[in-house]
Amino acid sequence: MPSLEALAPASDELLPHTLFRLAKLFPDTIHSEFFGDPTNLANGYRKCTYRELANAVYATAWWIEKNIGKPRTDDGSVTVVYFGPNDLRYGILVLASVCVGYKMLFPSPRYGAEAIARLIDHSDGRIMLYSYPPAPIVTQVLQKRPMSELQIPSLEDLLDADTQPYPFYKTFQQHKHEPLVALHTSGTTGFPKPILWTHDWARSFLQSCSLPDPSERHRSAAHFADKNVRVMFPFPPFHASGILKQLVLDTCTPAVFIMPPSAPTPTPAASVDAMANALDFLWALDGKKTDIICLPPPHAEYLASKPALLDRVSARVRKVVWSGGELSASTGAALAVKMQPLNEMGSTELGLWPSLERNVASDENWQYIPLHPALNIRLDPVAKDGNGQEICEGVMIRNDESGWVQPLFKIFTEVKEKSLGDLFVRHAEHPELVRLVGRTDDMLIFGSEKFHPAAIEQEMAAHPSVEEVMMVGTKRPRSALIVRPKEGAMVDDVWAVVARVNDRLPVYARVEQGMLLIVKEPFLLTAKGSVQKKAMLELYTKELDEIYGRATSTP
Repeated sequence: MPSLEALAPASDELLPHTLFRLAKLFPDTIHSEFFGDPTNLANGYRKCTYRELANAVYATAWWIEKNIGKPRTDDGSVTVVYFGPNDLRYGILVLASVCVGYKMLFPSPRYGAEAIARLIDHSDGRIMLYSYPPAPIVTQVLQKRPMSELQIPSLEDLLDADTQPYPFYKTFQQHKHEPLVALHTSGTTGFPKPILWTHDWARSFLQSCSLPDPSERHRSAAHFADKNVRVMFPFPPFHASGILKQLVLDTCTPAVFIMPPSAPTPTPAASVDAMANALDFLWALDGKKTDIICLPPPHAEYLASKPALLDRVSARVRKVVWSGGELSASTGAALAVKMQPLNEMGSTELGLWPSLERNVASDENWQYIPLHPALNIRLDPVAKDGNGQEICEGVMIRNDESGWVQPLFKIFTEVKEKSLGDLFVRHAEHPELVRLVGRTDDMLIFGSEKFHPAAIEQEMAAHPSVEEVMMVGTKRPRSALIVRPKEGAMVDDVWAVVARVNDRLPVYARVEQGMLLIVKEPFLLTAKGSVQKKAMLELYTKELDEIYGRATSTP
């Protein structure tokens, strides 16, 4: 297995060149592992080498040139859209499209056809690629936005293709500002919008992986630098974490990443169940534990809610990592008892944030992380939560050009500082530790007062009577709750939870009796599992108007 230093890309190297170079140096080294057949794990399990992956990129580039043709301008300005199962074709398509001169866009299929069509419009998408069999969303999107469409070869056909290297002569210095891939925002507060990762963005992220450790503290992500580590990673590749894993972590770190089988339906429950089956299979194969599982928050919440499943998974795994959002206290505590918790921060604009290992007990402080000082984040107080803790908005300040410039400023190139949109609280006894508590978009404004509802929402959602809950109130005279009760729960059960929480809320944020909107349908969620708050408000505008109207007319 090559060392981390051997795998590291040169500072003037584009990612396709990195893969092709490593395929020559370490052709038979395992790049990644995957399950190609979700219904038959033994039949679909495969270890993919660097040579096979490079071969698939070459084969895909030739296929694109033959079936789509070369663009008039090969600077990535023409966008190609893809929908497919969670497999290596996402990363393969990114590198192959760069070689030919296109850029890929991977919309989350979890959004509706209207939102996806708008995203494709914003990105000037011209061609639709899909795998066999095509997902229903493909037809739905094409009905709203017709475009050229093609079915791509299977992953196995690409890995095993009899092909030749595709000529690719671009250099980093000349082409660093061209797009590597198009991603999109989460859509929490509206339709998702495109975000471009350039080659310069990728270099900045790679540099962040080798920042020096200050004060004799180690990077929390150092586990990926161990050649003996195996990591199961169920993040979907249309998500920033998933495509970052395929493009960078798979290729440029010694750890071996394993893609669990695609679930028949992309729900947290189905995905975690499929992951558990894969962990059992690997254990039976060699009797070794998988070192790390990486989970999106909704998957972690589901796993923690199923004690038998958690026992089964923890018997096969040493450590658990989550990123992409905050966890409820009960979920984190349940996971921390069974596996060593590793809390990481990540975002589309920054990738995986550089953070440090805690110097205090992990079990007690699993929610907190020490941010790497090179991130240069200022914490500005903005409000207090329901427990009286001061909430701070994270603002990143651009580093000097003579050193490492954060990836955020490779996207927002004209600014010197920018709000991250993330809200944190400091640890009461260890102020260098911070805990993510939500987004600035979640903040409610009551007149001149601000209130962040995340802690209260999580507490109520953890009650046996409540399935999902969302507090509203901005531009309204008072707060209200949209609640989906658990099956069999009564409104009085829900109100008992609210009444208990009300005692700790500031007066302006308390929920009065009658200000509950009880719904039956599951909440609308983003690709990463957070609530689409703007869409929820639009969906229930009429019902909210009615309960606010009744409250106003009540003497």
